[in-house]
Amino acid sequence: MSFDPNADAAEVEVLDGAPRWSYGNLAEKFARVQILVTWYGGDPDRYLDAIEQGMEDRGDAEFVLDVKRRLHDDPSLGNYMRRVVTEFASRFGSE
Repeated sequence: MSFDPNADAAEVEVLDGAPRWSYGNLAEKFARVQILVTWYGGDPDRYLDAIEQGMEDRGDAEFVLDVKRRLHDDPSLGNYMRRVVTEFASRFGSE
């Protein structure tokens, strides 16, 4: 393929990317659970530290704080989240 400077230019509409969590509440929560489990080892405090350092979206904080409270009330939730993420990855690939 080569560049032809004499070719007519096609008009292209450039759109801003969609916000990170624009795909629905369930997808948003699953993505955050996946981040919590795979990147932060299921540790909400590590995720919250990353938010504070600007490495994650500040909008994730409320969800992570809610998960932290729920883990305090029901520690088995951590194993459940890991199992769900692992099951999803095994069925749909982790790449």
